Formats: sequence, structure tokens, C-alpha cells
Amino acid sequence: MSVRTVVERMHASFDTAAAMADVAAVCGFDRYQASSGVMAAAEYVARRAEQAGLADVRLLEFPADGSSRWWSFRAPTSWTPLRAELTAVGPPSSGAAGNGSVEVRPDEPFAPALSEPFTASLAEPFTALAEPFAYSLGEPPAPSLNAPFTVAAYPDEPFTLAAHSAATGPDGVEVPVVRAGSGGASPRGALVVHDDPAIPLARALAEAEREGALGLVTDQVSGDGQVGRVELRGGTSLLAFSVRPGRLAELLARGRARVTVTAHDTAPMPLVTGLIPGEEATETLLYAHLCHPRPSANDNATGVAALLGIARVLASAGGDARSGAGARPRRGVRFVWGPEFTGMAAYLHDVAESVPMAAVNVDMAGEDQRLCGGPLIVERAPDHLPGFVSALAEHVVTLLPQAARSYTGAVACDTWAWRATPFVGASDHSLLADRSIGCPAVTLGHWPDRFNHSSADTLDKVDPEELRRIATVAGATIAVLSTATPADHPELEAIAIHWAAARLLECLPSGRAVPDIYEMSGREDGHDASGTERTAGREARLGEKNGARAGSALNARPLELLWHRTDVAVAAVGWIDELCGDRGGSASRRWVEDLAAHVATLLPGDHPRHRSPSSPPGERAGGGICVPRRTWAGPFNLRGLVEAASPGGREWIGGRLAEERARGYALMLALAHAVDGVRDREAVARYAGLATGLPVEDGFAGRFLDILVESGWAAETATAGEEKAGAAGRGVGGVTAGSAAGDGGTGAPADA
Repeated sequence: MSVRTVVERMHASFDTAAAMADVAAVCGFDRYQASSGVMAAAEYVARRAEQAGLADVRLLEFPADGSSRWWSFRAPTSWTPLRAELTAVGPPSSGAAGNGSVEVRPDEPFAPALSEPFTASLAEPFTALAEPFAYSLGEPPAPSLNAPFTVAAYPDEPFTLAAHSAATGPDGVEVPVVRAGSGGASPRGALVVHDDPAIPLARALAEAEREGALGLVTDQVSGDGQVGRVELRGGTSLLAFSVRPGRLAELLARGRARVTVTAHDTAPMPLVTGLIPGEEATETLLYAHLCHPRPSANDNATGVAALLGIARVLASAGGDARSGAGARPRRGVRFVWGPEFTGMAAYLHDVAESVPMAAVNVDMAGEDQRLCGGPLIVERAPDHLPGFVSALAEHVVTLLPQAARSYTGAVACDTWAWRATPFVGASDHSLLADRSIGCPAVTLGHWPDRFNHSSADTLDKVDPEELRRIATVAGATIAVLSTATPADHPELEAIAIHWAAARLLECLPSGRAVPDIYEMSGREDGHDASGTERTAGREARLGEKNGARAGSALNARPLELLWHRTDVAVAAVGWIDELCGDRGGSASRRWVEDLAAHVATLLPGDHPRHRSPSSPPGERAGGGICVPRRTWAGPFNLRGLVEAASPGGREWIGGRLAEERARGYALMLALAHAVDGVRDREAVARYAGLATGLPVEDGFAGRFLDILVESGWAAETATAGEEKAGAAGRGVGGVTAGSAAGDGGTGAPADA
């Protein structure tokens, strides 16, 4: 059966109404990573997975003590919010403490209230969909002079209480109010009001905790009609609230607040897993994170529901969407639902018996594109792993049914959009794709989403047809990966060759390669290659000296990008042999290499027709080259690195993420992935730029690698000059030329 037929069957069989009922049910749970709400959601998912026909359905529980670890991933701290209220109160009585003096407060937090854990009622599976969540977010009436004025109330307003807020006890406390950055009264024992956009929230929180404040309230992460998310570290002594703009004026005017937070810490961290058994022991994997505060419809109740819907389709066909009911797939299909990052870490470390052959992660699956503002995204596997999973997922998207045709009917047309993007790793697939695991994985989702991580991520923002589209892509991709045999080799090889050729042709001046590779070395107009205006901080860091010339060799040129993509493309084509269980020969790989050689002749400048070894790596002080090798255990974890780093290292990482969070995170992860014990520092930085499509300043790469070494997460060897040629011959691509052409294209990482 062709891939097109698999896509058509998956799309036709997906039960959209049942999936939307699942979305509505999951939205009803407050799904903090280790809480009674996420436990109730996990119980719902386990029950629905069994009803879908999955085998070996298990609801596993893990410690939520904040100290247990899976490699460098720390277990979450159990925290179930029960009730919280922030009220502005009238002027203090003549005997009350004033002028910012310290309010009487116990040395230790009150013991958590031990009332019954919060559990949302379970929606019946196939009942009519609940109405979209509606919360009263309008401006409250003007309060009388001394009447209490409610600034924030949980659970009435989702997202208003910051995750892991410390409990006050059931009676609450009354405290003075101090404005952040005012330089006036001491914040000790007070509630800090953060309403100044010039003060980063992270800094305000750190200063509040350091100064002994009771807590903080901010309006800087919220917008009109929505409350933005604030997360505190587990075990903090602070409490915090997030409110919409306009809510803080009355609080500041009155100068005092009554704060009540009750919570309990008895819930574990759950994980749900189920299986469609295969004929072989190997498995493919579908994952969707289960966590996030109520309602979080698109992030990620839709992903949870998509996997349940895929399970219904595949289980009814015996797991083999090609052969029909009763047929068993060649490889098992594993379904996993759990908290983001920590759930995947626990699964891989404690549960999985082997590394999945390939995986699809579903995160933010049902956005109404017109409301939320972003297209369907296929985030590719990283370049150090074989790319056929990416090629297949992108091909499946092109086969989705279209709702309309062009004027003559010659071309299929629709109003939804999609894009394929380089690997970022800001979801659970990051762990799978790390060299220590080595599982090629793509993520399906949406970005941008103007309602993400806010109280406005509600059921009315979900498009049932979009949910069906992403579920079809995920389900069809995993079905093909689970059932491929030698008979499928020609079709799958054609898909890989088409994808490979497109990526190589994008390197031509008339192509659409990732962002403007002909200007990635920087512009004179003050903008980087993506068109983003550089900040003063970024410009200053261009001059940082870390043993290499600032802005020199760390930005992609067309020929470098071409050879990098050639390695990735050859590995993708070669991986078909492993997937199908036969060897299709080397002709297709030679064809890709020949195409790359021809593209090279069309690039600007005088380039050789055939690839030549890279120039020797740059020398470091002492006449040698520095080759970093990873010493951290398990998948790379930026939070774990922050914990291990020096104060200066933590400040640098935090500053870069505060300035450009997504770009900074993607580059740090790419730099970590490039550390393989073969590339020197310059080659590591080149890889990060080539893999992400982002310019990499010398100072950024050098400082990050310094932090890895200083923290004990990497060791560095100064290699003697006579060894340079051997290191140089490996190239700078994501997959070495030798592995792409000589080992069947498995692209096995050196230290996996």
C-alpha cells in the first residue's frame, strides 16, 4: 500500500468528535507537572487508551521530591494549588506597621492545607463538547474607599497563581506593598509589585527572594484579556501572582495587601504508556506532554487527544494502517503521555527497554491558524541524525486532502499553511535526538501562537480540522515507519531523494535556503541575516575575544552549507536500508553527491566541482587546537547545566535567554550537540550555525563552551599540530562524510 493510501485512510478514520471531547476533558484539569490535577488527567488518559484498544496500558508514578534525578533532569516538586487570593485592603490602622516596615511573619511557611486534592470532573467521552472556557476578565467595578479589592483569585482565574507558590496557610497574611525598583521601603516581608518593563521579571523575582519578600505580583507577562504564565522554582519561599495590566494601580494606591495561598505536596509525577505490539522487538514512539495549567487547550490538550485518536485508528487496524484489521505491524508502536521533559527523561531512563527506532512528538496540535496566528510546523530532526523521518513527515503533509481546487481544478488549494523548520529542541524530542539516545525524531506543532502559555489558550482556539491534520501526519508517519519492508524501498527512497534534492537546490542563489545564507556573516545596516535588528548587547558581544576572530569563521557560506546538507541528505537516503531491512545499493547516495557537486559549480565564486577536505582547524594558544568532548551524562539539559554552572555562567546563560530566548536556546543546544570529541571549537560553532540557520558570534560560542568546561560538563584536549590534518578531514557537517557513505548511512553518533 502506498504512503498516499496510508494518509487517506488515517485522515478518513480519525474520529474528530471523539478527539475534541478528549481535548475538552483534558482542559478541565489543572495539570502542573506533579499535582493532583495532572494525576487525574493521567487517569483519564489511561482509561481512554484502554478503550482505544492499546495493550499494556500502565499509569506509572514517579517521585516528585525535587531531588531525584534522571541523568541531569531533576524530578519536579509536588505542588497542587487549592485556593489563592490577593486582595488590596484599606489603609492600615494606626497601630499597624507602615512605611514598608517588616510585617510580622512566621520564620517557616505555614504547613500546607491538607484538604482534599483538587480534581476536575471527568467529561464523558462522547458527550457534546463543553462550551469554550469563559472567565470574567473584565475590569472590576471601582471599589469603595475601604472595601477590599480583589486583584487576583485562584481557581477563578487560571494562570493567575504562579506555579510552586509557597503556601501562607488558610488564614492568609496581611503585608505592605513595595514597588520593584523604587529604592524606597525594604521588600522584606512585603509583596513586591513588578510593573516596570525595564526590570526583567527573572531579576525582580531573584531580588525579591534574596531580600526576604513574601512574594511578587506582576502584570508584565499578560496582555489584554489574558493572563500570562509565571513559574517559580520548586521549593521556593516566594509566592507570586500574574495579573492583567490595570490590576495593580489600586494595590499600589492602598499600600497593603492580604494574601492567601493554600496548596498540598502529596501528589507524585505520573506517566501513561501503552503499546500496539509488533512482530519485532523494536518500537517506534509517539509522545505528547500532558502538563500545563488549566485550560492549555492547544498546549497540549490537543496533542494528548491526537495520540488517543491515532491509537483508535491504529489499534482497530491491528497497528498496521496498510494491511487493515487484524494485521500486526512489523515494529511496535509505543504511546507515551507525561510531563514535559521530566516525563520523557523518566521514561527513557527507567522504563524504555530499548531506544525507539524513530519518534514523532506532538506538541500544540490544534491551533486555529487564523486566530492563533501561526502555521502547522514540522520541526526536523537534528542534522547529526539521519533525516528520513523529517523527509517522510514533510511528504505526508503534502498528501493531506485539500478542501478546494484552483480555478481550473488543476491544482489543489486550501487556506491552511505549513512550514518545515530546523531542529530547535524546545520540547520532549530534544531528549530523543541527543547523541546519548540517538533516536531520529520530529515534532509537529504550531508557531507562533499569540495565546500560548496564557489563560486565553482555550477550547475556542482549537480548529477540529487542524487537529485532524496533525493527527493524520503523526499517525501516517509512524505507521509507515512501523511497517516498512523491502517491498517499500523504492517508494521511500524516492521520497528521500526528492527531499534531499530540494534541500541541496535551496543552496542556490535563487533558492530559499534558511535565512539568507549569502548574508549570514552580517550586514552593515545593523540587522542580522534573519532581518532582526541587533541589540546593543549583541553588537557588544561581537567583540568578545574567546580565542577566535569575532564574526570571522562562524557564519555559513553557501559552499559550506551545501556540503553540510549533502552529508545530511546522503544519510537520509542511506537510512532507508535500515528502515526497510535491505540494502538498496549506493547508486542513490552517489546521485545525491553528484547533484551536490553540480550545485557547487553554480554557486557564486570559483569553487571546485568536487568536495575537498576542510582547511585545518584554527590554532589556539600554545600551538594546538582545542577539541571539546562531552562528559555530562544522558541527554543535554540546559537547566541542569545552569545548576552546575558558576554564578557568572548562570548569569551569562540567563542574560542570553532573556535577550533572545528562542534563538539563544536553539544555539546552545546545537553547540552541545556538536560536541563529539572530533570537532574543534571552530568546527563546533560552524556546525551550530549550519544546523540552525542562525548566525553564531564567536563570543557566544566561545563563552558557552567555556561554561561547559568550567562546569565539568565537557573536557577539552589541546591536540598537537601533527594531528590537525586528521581532524580537518572529518569536515564540519552534521554527519561525517565517512558515516554517510560508508556505513549504510546510519549516521551513528561517535559517542552514542
